[in-house]
Amino acid sequence: MTDAARGREMASPVFISDVEDVLAVRGLEPPDLAALQATHQSYRALLLQPSGPIYADTQRIGHLDIAAAAARADAFLAMAAERGDQLVVTPEYFLPVSSLAKAAKGELFPAEGALWVLGCESMTPAQLASFKADCAGHCDVIYEEDPAPAVQGNYFDPVAYCFVTRDAENTLKRVVLFQFKTAPSRDEHGFENKQLRCGRAVYRFQGKDRLIKLSTIICSDALDLGEDADANKKLSDRAILIHIQLNPKPKQTDYRRYRNEVFRRSPALTDCDIVCLNWAQNVVLHSTPDHEPDKWKNESGSAWYVPQRRCSVKDDEVANNEAKGLYYTWHEKKRHVLHFHYDEAAFALTVPKVLQDGAAVHDVLIGPQLDTRFAWDANAGTWLESTSCPETGWNQVINANPEVTAAFQSLQDIKNRLHIERAISLSCGPHSMKEQWYRVDNLDVCRIPESEVVARATLQLDRDVPASEERQRRITRVAVLGHILQTVPLPAQIKDLGGGGASIAWSPSSPNTNVVKAGARPALVAYLGDNPPMDLVKRIGENAFELLRKENEAHKDRVAICYRTVAGVTKFADIKQQIDITYDGSSMASITGGQ
Repeated sequence: MTDAARGREMASPVFISDVEDVLAVRGLEPPDLAALQATHQSYRALLLQPSGPIYADTQRIGHLDIAAAAARADAFLAMAAERGDQLVVTPEYFLPVSSLAKAAKGELFPAEGALWVLGCESMTPAQLASFKADCAGHCDVIYEEDPAPAVQGNYFDPVAYCFVTRDAENTLKRVVLFQFKTAPSRDEHGFENKQLRCGRAVYRFQGKDRLIKLSTIICSDALDLGEDADANKKLSDRAILIHIQLNPKPKQTDYRRYRNEVFRRSPALTDCDIVCLNWAQNVVLHSTPDHEPDKWKNESGSAWYVPQRRCSVKDDEVANNEAKGLYYTWHEKKRHVLHFHYDEAAFALTVPKVLQDGAAVHDVLIGPQLDTRFAWDANAGTWLESTSCPETGWNQVINANPEVTAAFQSLQDIKNRLHIERAISLSCGPHSMKEQWYRVDNLDVCRIPESEVVARATLQLDRDVPASEERQRRITRVAVLGHILQTVPLPAQIKDLGGGGASIAWSPSSPNTNVVKAGARPALVAYLGDNPPMDLVKRIGENAFELLRKENEAHKDRVAICYRTVAGVTKFADIKQQIDITYDGSSMASITGGQ
């Protein structure tokens, strides 16, 4: 880097330092990392989302039980080395220094082409110096000089990049490159602000062909990145951007501002994967003995963000991810967002490259695929593959009330929970006639706003109160609809569904219907709640009729829209297309779709 270029970098609030420059002054080549090779060969990633409790005082921040954390960390790194994963990540403040030293000096180190991005427990300047001396002869330990006075803070918040490269004689060399958090997190008492010694550089790796980059930001580094458009552009242009955190509120506005900045710009210049990795849900924070433990009651918020063109929306691939604990949503800024299950786990994924420099016919555009979710087995002292579908709170909700259970009877054992979401959406009234409204990136409940709040009924992990209320409202409507089908006289067009035996379901063979009964044609029946506006009733009735007309002319009469009046009377709305004998069969509603 030239002096002029370095000056421009340093003028920016976020100082980006290229790893090749850092290594060059030490006579080392930049590593040829598999994840940054612009080929059609996907890479393997392994991410750890640990549980607490954590500990924070003036001397350190990390896991409360260092021995328990070391057991998890050692087994995790051993698994990564044995499997040969090419990108391995742990979150902020997790990895014990003892585990890092054991890997740096032992056999369990990344192979050539692999990169371990290890968020470590806090380290004092003395611990850093001791670590470097202890690893002498085993690996090169590199970190920024620290000119700050001793009173500036007690410890750093480090991420350790572990990789293998070569020197001028082409000899393999192990490297541990430390990057330090550059800005303290915000808290009520300015605790980290007082204790933290801040770094200056955010390191950037580049592939040999310079097409794909990789960088990591540590928790509150995101605050400055959200304000620095120039740095944001550099870290999101054909890149993997990793955001490791120990954060009770990972979706807080300022912490996600950098993502909003990325998503609002041209997709051509923001073709990046953003990987957010936090600790698991419900962290408990311990500090000094005179303070009660602080129960965060937090979400994990770990997620993988993918550009529009590089992720599959096919049911089989989405459902395969969801069965293992990786859940789909579609961001309003046209990004796929895959949310990791909130419990402690190690996630093994196969991930297509950010950029694939070859014949387009070979491009792999299916997005990250979750191969395995590993759970910690304390008795065995190892990470074991989990074969069961992780609990999302769905079973608890539908089994809490007998009427809800009865309404969802035919949906309880559905492996593809997208089918359940679609049945719920139709039962609450189709607000859109968009072609393939049921495709996951079109499905209303799979869409998330800039707040990134998830309101899917089958995914009860998001703690947002309005989202929880919306989920409950939709579930209640389905339960009421189930009761109406069993107990209320039905209108002529669906009268054969009465008398019991009708159930709420969804099938790709008839994607615009939600009520089935043996011996009867399927129908679309929606319940709109108490005293809905009549223009809404009219619009949803027209939408429902048009959906069925386009699917199958023989089904166009199988539509019923009901609601309850202020007096508690169930009424079925008149749908003009069904009662107007002059209706010529053309659409009476806009077919442009939308939400």
